[in-house]
Amino acid sequence: MKLSNQLSISLLIFLLAVFIGSFLINVKLTREYVNEQLATHAQDTATSLGLSINPYVSEEGGLPIAETMINAIFDSGYYQIILLTDLDGKPVIVRENPNKIDTVPTWFTEVVEVTPPTKETNLTDGWNMSGYLAVKSHPGLANEKLWESIKQSAIMFSFAFVVAYVVLFFIIRAITKPLSIVINKITDIQQLEFSQIEYKPFTKELSFIVAAVNKLSHSVESMFKELSQKAEQFKAIAFEDYVTGLLNRNAFKRHLNALLSSSATGENGYLIVIRLAQLAHINNTKGASEGDEYLKRAANVLLKLVTRYDDKANCFRVSGADFAVCMEGIPQAECSQRVEELTQQLTAVDMLKDGSKVVWVGGTEFSNGEIFSDVMEKADSALLAATKLDRCWQLASKLSFIHSNTEWRARLNGIIAHQNADIFLQPIVDTANQKTLYLEAFARFKDLTSGRYIPMSQLIPASERLNLIPQVDTLVTKLVIKKLRTNVKTVAVNLSVASICDHEFIRWLESYLAGNINLCSKLVFEIEDDALIHSKLAVIKFAKIVRSVGAMITIEHFGANLASLTGLRAIHPEFVKISGNLTKEINESTDNQLFISSLVSIASSLEIGVISELVENEDECNTLINLKVPNQQGYFHARPEIWE
Repeated sequence: MKLSNQLSISLLIFLLAVFIGSFLINVKLTREYVNEQLATHAQDTATSLGLSINPYVSEEGGLPIAETMINAIFDSGYYQIILLTDLDGKPVIVRENPNKIDTVPTWFTEVVEVTPPTKETNLTDGWNMSGYLAVKSHPGLANEKLWESIKQSAIMFSFAFVVAYVVLFFIIRAITKPLSIVINKITDIQQLEFSQIEYKPFTKELSFIVAAVNKLSHSVESMFKELSQKAEQFKAIAFEDYVTGLLNRNAFKRHLNALLSSSATGENGYLIVIRLAQLAHINNTKGASEGDEYLKRAANVLLKLVTRYDDKANCFRVSGADFAVCMEGIPQAECSQRVEELTQQLTAVDMLKDGSKVVWVGGTEFSNGEIFSDVMEKADSALLAATKLDRCWQLASKLSFIHSNTEWRARLNGIIAHQNADIFLQPIVDTANQKTLYLEAFARFKDLTSGRYIPMSQLIPASERLNLIPQVDTLVTKLVIKKLRTNVKTVAVNLSVASICDHEFIRWLESYLAGNINLCSKLVFEIEDDALIHSKLAVIKFAKIVRSVGAMITIEHFGANLASLTGLRAIHPEFVKISGNLTKEINESTDNQLFISSLVSIASSLEIGVISELVENEDECNTLINLKVPNQQGYFHARPEIWE
């Protein structure tokens, strides 16, 4: 219960006790006062009336006169009983009124119970006793006056109680307002939102608390910024080339190995190797500083070209004069166009201007499951062939077959219409408790004609070219929820950035989840961290919809770009999945271990679970456990299996 509610209830009980106690004391004192007044009234009447009728009581024939005098007194005053008795106690004259008054409730007279005493006086004739006179005042008038007095007191007390409670309520709110602000601010700090409390409480002690929380917010913000900066520095040391600022050979090897991993789920791609032909001559004739300048200019040209591509492309400096570009999910024709453009742009970076060749470019196709050395050998062969060509570039591979856009559209529409796909599941294992955290779903689509699975390296790029990715994600989501109806387990669905940014898909997803809300708590949606950088608002909207129905969110490829941290705080996912580029051969890389440790610290500070992917051997598993990443996914733990 909130402190303000506790104080309000306590003060309410206290005020009620005070007012009820005061009210009861007032009623008691008033009743005692009325009883005393009635007793005095009865005694005075008995004395004066006794003196008046005394001569007639003992006189022969005097009783009618005494009775007349008693009637006159009885009729003119408020009396319940006037009783005249002889010496033997026998009633001689009796006058009595009922103990009731219409203006006062019966229950009140029974509760308050005004009981006026009976007062007596002796009647004497000289030295002789002639009888007794008893008088009892009627409580009706007293009850009526007391009833009116109590009603007025009750109204006054009620009004005073309400006013006092309202005043105390606002005082309590004013006192507890700083505490509410402090609680909200501490919650913000937990979410890594560091702002200062501007409100200044009028209570000195609370102002100290506000100042302490502001100081805490500033300190935690500084610590978090320092931690993020260190993580960036570790990444730069481990993966950046200090001359060009591009990713270095270590990053290249891990990136390509991750793409070639047998458990990788990405598309086929192309590896392009670029060699600057003039670098050695420039270093020898003009010095190392000119050589570095040459490298920087070539790297800038290369980086500008790569950043223009909408798909997944990364560039690296792998050795002195050699650069590499990895491009995923593009057809051979488009790759050839890019390589030709790249060659032309780099040829313009001619520092010698002596007619010699400036650059040679060689490329090869790769797919998951291949060996790193084999891919590099094919790329080197293509590079060697390029040195003998005037155009200065050569590709070593060709796609096995190419479908036209029209054929692909018909093929994909048929698959979507017939829901011709199988769902495979691979578990994310909590190694600390030896249980499954959840299962990630992978779709494999079947060709309607042959019934064989279509390579994802062909299907995904075709879907992207034809803007059919939202329809593909719609099909996968429907298939997963359909299976959940009969086989309940926690399953993750991968959604592309294109789907999250598609308004029609989001409207459909919101409606579809609302119609299956009983299964939503078993759903996890995995999205890439690039979406947090390039489509932050769309991801925030998507996260609100998903959270409203009880589903969870995982951010994939965490650590590939620390610029996604801002978006991470905005949506606060349940899990982040560290990029396979970082976890590949983690047991052999001290730099990677240091970087992942920083990422785990950042995620832990946000109370977000951490998952590692592409774990393929025991050494990698144990190293990640030591880095506090017990949640793991990969062939070491389990291969994807069809969901029957």
